Amino acid sequence: MNSIITLTASLLLPLSVLHAAEEPNTADDFVSLFNGKDFTGWRFSDKSAMPKQSPTAWKIENGVIIGSGDKQAILASQWEYEAFELEFDWRATNGDYDADFYVHAGRLLDAAPIRMKKGLDGGPQEDDRGEGGYNASPNGLIGGLGKARKAVPHLQNLTGQWNSWRVVVQKNIVTLSCNGKQAWSCNDYVPRRGYLGFRVLNGSLELRNIRIREIGYHSLMEDFKSWEVYPGFGGKGSIDKHWVRNGLLWTFKGAGPSIVTKRKDFANYRLRMEFMFADPDPSNINTGIYLRGMHPWQADIWEHKWGCGLWGVRHGQPDLGKAVRPLVRMDNPTGHWNYLDVRIENNVVSVCLNGRTTIDRYPIQEVDPKFPNSGGIGLQAHWPWKEVRFHNLRVMEMK
Repeated sequence: MNSIITLTASLLLPLSVLHAAEEPNTADDFVSLFNGKDFTGWRFSDKSAMPKQSPTAWKIENGVIIGSGDKQAILASQWEYEAFELEFDWRATNGDYDADFYVHAGRLLDAAPIRMKKGLDGGPQEDDRGEGGYNASPNGLIGGLGKARKAVPHLQNLTGQWNSWRVVVQKNIVTLSCNGKQAWSCNDYVPRRGYLGFRVLNGSLELRNIRIREIGYHSLMEDFKSWEVYPGFGGKGSIDKHWVRNGLLWTFKGAGPSIVTKRKDFANYRLRMEFMFADPDPSNINTGIYLRGMHPWQADIWEHKWGCGLWGVRHGQPDLGKAVRPLVRMDNPTGHWNYLDVRIENNVVSVCLNGRTTIDRYPIQEVDPKFPNSGGIGLQAHWPWKEVRFHNLRVMEMK
């Protein structure tokens, strides 16, 4: 999700011309959601892979996202979020602007938005009347609610000037601040998890400086000092000779070693990361994430007909079918980023890839009693040592 570089709209470019953005980890743990160059970390539909051509409603000029009025054209985050702090700048370039900002929406932005409309800025959907009636389902999972929400046009700058918005979400509490002043805070916002996004209904809207801090997660990619060579599997050599670090972007170029965190007490946790097969020839690419720190217990990342996200318990067995196959193949094409979410809780493993569950609550320790109760988190190096990029590996521990 996040400030990373992919092919996006430039699928015709060879991978050799791709380069990583300079993205140092910020001291305040915020991560950019817009790299100023392309729509990496965003999508225009339910699909995660970027199209060859961006919709005409969305473009980038001079490091700014520009959206023009098209009720059907969405700009949605690749990741869904729970608790977070989000900051972004926006401005309208004409007085008749009408747009929406979504918090905790579905993949196609179906929840009630926060309005970005002349005279109704910061308020609820008008059909909502501020009482959660808009688009609400019987079970209350969609609808926005937030009875305390109200329009705050007096907190916005003049048309053509930049506004800075800050949104903080923790559990069911959503707080909006505009240009340094709190607009409102509500404690009845639903749902409690979902996607971020924008939709421009009329006029033109510009966006920049979009950044987020996921509350509860901490990065595992601040530096190499907290990692060590994984013994017993992988290539040879030191970490710094085969792993290239550029901020939150790490690139493996073989034939180097697998690596693992020096911490060996990760037990129940949720792990998120982005990965890309960056080699022009993806055939036989094979890597993965060691969960609780030992081979072969891993979430596989490989070029395979079954797809990534395989929970690879049975490697070494003649019948690979004894491994856990993904429920659905959700891999994006070579040169696109993939968004991987792995959850381990009470020795039960679930994997989500590009917005879909691929491994659903697999009781790993029941199947293999050797699965440890805790361990490190590793990145696997595997023959034939082709280039793989990993970005923004972060973890939220569940006590």
